[in-house]
Parts: sequence; C-alpha cells; structure tokens
Amino acid sequence: MRRFKWIEWKLQKIDDHGLTPEDVESAFNRAFGIRERRDGSFKMLAETPSGRLIWVIWRYDREREDNSNLLGELSEAAIFVVTAY
Repeated sequence: MRRFKWIEWKLQKIDDHGLTPEDVESAFNRAFGIRERRDGSFKMLAETPSGRLIWVIWRYDREREDNSNLLGELSEAAIFVVTAY
C-alpha cells in the first residue's frame, strides 16, 4: 500500500490547480507514463477518477523515519508529491 506525505503548502499548490489529494493519490493507480528527472524526482502522466489527465511531479520522501515493522523489515518510503497539474 502506498503512503503519501503531504504538507500544507503542497496541498494549497495542488488545490490551485483544481485537484484534491484524493485525485492525485488515485492517479497513481492510473499512470500512463513515468520518467525519472535529473534531480531524482519523477514526472508521471496519469488520470484522475473523473477522467482528467494530469502531470504529477513526485519523489520518495527523503526524510524517512524508521519505518520498520514488527518483523524488522523496512517498509517502502512515503511518496512526497511536489506538484500536480
């Protein structure tokens, strides 16, 4: 299961583009293309549940906490959305 890390000003940024966190998170299930950028982030073309095509710029969270579970296995880093439009 994907985990997302949101901060307030990023939420405002996607809201300015008419998107909700739910739109963006759901779009990860409908990705058409993805490419890694020079800075290590990713640019993804995806579709929201309403059918809108959007670009999502994201990266894995760099401020990773100790995400180990009870078995001592490390869980996947959270997804940090830089922007979506």
